[in-house]
Amino acid sequence: MDSSRSRLLLDYITSSDIYSFTYDDTRFFKINNKNIINKIFLLIFSIINKISSFLKFLISDIIFILPMGNIDSFRLKIANKMGKRIISEFYISKYDTHVYDKKRVKENTKKAFKLKRFDQNIVDYSTDLIFLNNSEKNYYLSVIDRLDTKTNTYTIPLATEFKQKAFLNYVNSEKEKLILCWWGSYIPLHGLDKIIQSAKYLKELNLNFKFYIFGRSDSRAVKHQKKIDDLFLNDVIEIDNTKSFSDKSLDKFLIENCDISFGIFGNSEKAKVVMPNKIVEALSLYIPVISQKTEALDEYFIDNKNIFFCESNPKSLANKIVEVSKDKIKLKNVSENGFKLYEERFSKEAYIKDLKKVLENKGRD
Repeated sequence: MDSSRSRLLLDYITSSDIYSFTYDDTRFFKINNKNIINKIFLLIFSIINKISSFLKFLISDIIFILPMGNIDSFRLKIANKMGKRIISEFYISKYDTHVYDKKRVKENTKKAFKLKRFDQNIVDYSTDLIFLNNSEKNYYLSVIDRLDTKTNTYTIPLATEFKQKAFLNYVNSEKEKLILCWWGSYIPLHGLDKIIQSAKYLKELNLNFKFYIFGRSDSRAVKHQKKIDDLFLNDVIEIDNTKSFSDKSLDKFLIENCDISFGIFGNSEKAKVVMPNKIVEALSLYIPVISQKTEALDEYFIDNKNIFFCESNPKSLANKIVEVSKDKIKLKNVSENGFKLYEERFSKEAYIKDLKKVLENKGRD
């Protein structure tokens, strides 16, 4: 349920008159209380829930694995043997994320093998796989050695709900300072270090600007704050790990302050393939985006029409910021065209339209 895409799906299923569903959030029975009586009761109820959940699983027609969701191999194989439709949102590869992206698991280890096997099982036993775009589909299937899969595959792009049109104070000449924003997780994929370094060049060019960085972890922000300190950029860059979309605090700040947002600038093979959530979120707010070009972005976006592309290095990024800051009409046009693209391909309505086609497919012969 941490995924907005999951909420869009469940909103649709809940309001539909042709589906009834069951969904279990395992965190409901998470035992944090140290009281022994509470622990015993929660354990008993957890066991009862698991039995009930499995019985409902057995009578279901469709098993839908949510984005970044988990399912044990036993259930997956049972569902496959029973001829059920198994629809999987292959949002990310667990193997790729932990081994190559976050680098928390070493390649060729037992844990890495288990992660790859999980991904492979999802591909092998599902009847239908949903990917975000063709580029990511080919990348993930290649990483887990499943490019030759015979499973039905679909592409349904990233989706998010419309929030509110940003004020774009600089673009609309309400304020003279250009406010640029980045948000996301502190992983190498995003290339945040390049964004920080670009600020050094902007200071030298005397641009009136401010960078805001919104992350999710104080501990993982330490190395980025050190870089800011070392480059003497505290007057133009601020890190804030307190705001999020879940409590609307990040929405509010972006709507009231942000003029331009950053996309992705990582060096990895994956960084040159994927489309990050933050780009679609920015479009839903009418905020123009500057990013390096990736294979996935190239499937949907056109440079200088609905996005600004630049080379993946600090100096090129700084030059692009200066360039677009001088043309407020183009900034406004890219903002409007970006929102039109959002409505056509990345909105809740677009997602549900594509999802219905998958759900209504007869599936396995």
